[in-house]
Amino acid sequence: MGLLAAQGRPAPAAGQAPSRSGASTSHGLCASCHMSHRKGALPGKSKLVRAATEPLCLSCHEGSATLPGLEAAPKLSPWSGQGSGHVKGRFSSRRAESYLRTARDGQSRTVRLAQDCLGCHEAHGKERGKLRTTAFDARGQLLDRRPQAVAEICFGCHAGQDAAQLPSGTRDLGSQFDKGAVSSHRIGATMADRPDLPSLRSSVFQGRLDCTSCHDNPDASGSRGPHVSANPAILKAPFGHEKDLGRLGDRVNDLCFLCHDKPSILTNQSFPYHSQHLNGFTGGGPAAPRRVPGLSEAAAVLGIRSSRDLRPGRSGALQPGYGEPTACATCHASHGSPRQASLIEFDRSVVTASSVGGANFQRLGMGHGTCTLTCHGYDHVQARY
Repeated sequence: MGLLAAQGRPAPAAGQAPSRSGASTSHGLCASCHMSHRKGALPGKSKLVRAATEPLCLSCHEGSATLPGLEAAPKLSPWSGQGSGHVKGRFSSRRAESYLRTARDGQSRTVRLAQDCLGCHEAHGKERGKLRTTAFDARGQLLDRRPQAVAEICFGCHAGQDAAQLPSGTRDLGSQFDKGAVSSHRIGATMADRPDLPSLRSSVFQGRLDCTSCHDNPDASGSRGPHVSANPAILKAPFGHEKDLGRLGDRVNDLCFLCHDKPSILTNQSFPYHSQHLNGFTGGGPAAPRRVPGLSEAAAVLGIRSSRDLRPGRSGALQPGYGEPTACATCHASHGSPRQASLIEFDRSVVTASSVGGANFQRLGMGHGTCTLTCHGYDHVQARY
């Protein structure tokens, strides 16, 4: 179904042949993007296009901008100078200012990917949302079939050795979803795949996991998809690490709670100490003054029975943040973990090696395991739960 047909616009009038996308090829519609042969094309551009890709697309698809006859075109929110997204020079907080990749398969097929609208969309396409029909696997390799998930479009730029550079962290995001990863938010997973996970919200998590499960426009009145967001990393809700608690406060885990039931997490249905980690045990909140809790406060969480069990780490003292609320991201990876079960991937700005070395988690069964690490100066050596 073409864009106009999907929006309930009238079919082409007699004498107006439909294009490949099902939309009218009347002069008025083609002229929205293309110039006549007599006027010439944009210098350095083919196909007689009126402007560079992004300005051309945004002339119809941003804010109140529109051309006659295309008033119903999906709109991105007007640029406010804040947020994140894929539009170069505006919403590029998570991406380099320019990116270009040419991918080839074993049949001499060539696909050009760039940081512009055509990196994800085909202007004349037939797919819903006019998405590209080229698919990539988690290694960034071009597949000889159509995409079966949005992720297989995203992997074209975000997987493999040619993946787009990010300001921080690995640029090869596909490796975190590859079959070799021990645990991940697996693309295509459904709630039925995890009957052992009591926190999943059945009323919300009804489809299949995809990149757009987390990366999407949080404004329900705006255009869907990972175009723009008021949050960093084009996220549907606030999400952060422990360093972001001062800025986000209680909203630091909001993204996780879209699919994972907050009451279930805070009543320790999945892990016996979730509540104590997320709420802390100092009696304060994220904005409370920092202090080291007394022995009695720590006892219920850490199994401390005497002062001899209070084991400061290598620094010789407990550190700021001990006993205070932390973020899901202190212990868990949002995409996947190549080494650990349960998406365990410690934030190494908070979690360091224990007194016997390493910063390790060992799973011993559903809801059971050990931690050997130092967190906020507290030394865990095969601490069991």
